[in-house]
Amino acid sequence: MATIVTKPALDEILRAVDRLPPFPKVVTRVIPLLRAMAPINEIEAVIRYDQAITARVLSIARSPFFARRYKIRSLRDAIIFLGQRQIVEIILMACSAHYFRGQLRSYDLREGELWAHSVATALLSQIIAEDLQRQRALSIYTAGLLHDIGKTVLDRQVPDYFDTIYLLVRERQITFLEAEREVIGINHQDLGALIAHRWNFPSEVQVGIRFHHSPLDAKHHQDVAAILYAANRIVHSIGIGVSAGDFLQPDADEVLQKLGITQDRMDAYFLKVIEAMEDARSFLTLA
Repeated sequence: MATIVTKPALDEILRAVDRLPPFPKVVTRVIPLLRAMAPINEIEAVIRYDQAITARVLSIARSPFFARRYKIRSLRDAIIFLGQRQIVEIILMACSAHYFRGQLRSYDLREGELWAHSVATALLSQIIAEDLQRQRALSIYTAGLLHDIGKTVLDRQVPDYFDTIYLLVRERQITFLEAEREVIGINHQDLGALIAHRWNFPSEVQVGIRFHHSPLDAKHHQDVAAILYAANRIVHSIGIGVSAGDFLQPDADEVLQKLGITQDRMDAYFLKVIEAMEDARSFLTLA
C-alpha cells in the first residue's frame, strides 16, 4: 500500500532558520586579522569583545589536550602558543557547540552524539585535506563541524514526520535525503547550506555542507565537498557519534577513487581520527 505524504509548512522551517541565534561575529572579525598577520593586541581585543567566547576558548586551551604542551595563562598566551589556525578552530568549536545541545530523537541520536560526530568529521576532514595536500583546510574543517546543522532544525521543527521518512526509505528503497525532501520539502544538507549562507560563511563552506552526501553534483568547490563526504562516511563507518554499519570499500566508491583514497590510506585515517577523538574528549564538553 502506497504511503500518503503530506508536507509540513516549509515556510515555518525557513522561519525557524531565521530565529536561530546568529553565529557569533567574533569569527568573521578575527579571521581577516589573522590572515593579515595583525598584531596580537588587535586579535586579542576582538576575541575579548565576546566574553563568553573568551571564557570558553580559555577553558579549551587549558584542557589536558593543550595543557600538556603549553602553559596557557591568558588569552594572549593562547593566541601566541596555539597559532593562527588552531585558535580559529577553537573559536569555531566554542561557537558551534551551542547549536548541537540536546538529543535528536528524530535521528535516533542521544545527547552529545551529533556533536561528537560533527567534531570527528571536522578533525578527519582536516587530516584528509592535509594528507592529500589540498588547500582551504580551515574551510573544510568548518564545513565538517557544521555539515549536519540542518538536522538540529528539522528535529525541532518537524519531529512527527520522521516515521513517514523512515517508512518511505524502506518501502521505496530511496535514500534518506530523497525521503526527507519528499516528505518535508527540503533535506538536511540543503537546509544546512542555507543556515551557513545566513551566517555569512564562505561559498566553499556552503557548498561542502550542501553536497556532503553527493559531492559529484557540486559544480564548484567539488574537492571540499568530496573530502567532507569521505570524512563523514569514515566517521559513520566506525560509529563515532552514530551507530556503525556504513561498510566502506574504496575501490567501489567513485568519490574515494577520485580523491585517491586507497584501503591503506583509509586504514590510516581510521587510526588518526580515533586518536584525535581520544585527545579531543577532554575538551569536547568544555566547548
